[in-house]
Amino acid sequence: MVSQQSSRSRGRILAVISLVVVLIVFWNTWLPADADTSSTASSLQVDMAVLSELKVSVRQTSSSPPKLTIGVTNTHSSPVTVFTWDSPLDPLAVQLGLLSFTPEGKDAPIDLPTIQVRRLMPPGDDAYVTIEPGQTEEREVLLKRPMVPLDQLQGKTKVVCKGEWKSVWAAKKEDISAESLKNAGADEASLKGSFESEPVDIEL
Repeated sequence: MVSQQSSRSRGRILAVISLVVVLIVFWNTWLPADADTSSTASSLQVDMAVLSELKVSVRQTSSSPPKLTIGVTNTHSSPVTVFTWDSPLDPLAVQLGLLSFTPEGKDAPIDLPTIQVRRLMPPGDDAYVTIEPGQTEEREVLLKRPMVPLDQLQGKTKVVCKGEWKSVWAAKKEDISAESLKNAGADEASLKGSFESEPVDIEL
């Protein structure tokens, strides 16, 4: 009889120990994963917030010769550094097809020739621009043949600047590692996403 009671007691103790072990394993296995998922989601929200607060704009600065000024305004609360290649601040924005032109009365933009650019790596210092909170960085571009068929843009034309950020950092340039800058465009720590300006009417 005593032996049976002793066996039952040991069985209960082993069952309790097994339950505790299972709970510990569950705790260590699942909670960190949940925490990582939450952290990743939070990081993604921050990334999207930074990019959404980079406002791209286009304005006409001259009709003869026809010139546009493309701007990027940082409405975020901290400095932002932009890798300018293939961005609104690229001097080759027109040639790269970042601008679209829709003449008045047309439903779609006109077809424009574009170019493929091979650039020397790593990028030079002038390929990065730090924009302080509330500040705007601008680049002026000239509209000229053969890249822009000016004869098709007589009268009012709607212009949009649209593309993809290759690399953006929520920091000043001097606070970004040399390795990250060297690998701009492929740096996993940088922010990437789309940009698009509000449509603006120009007249040539």
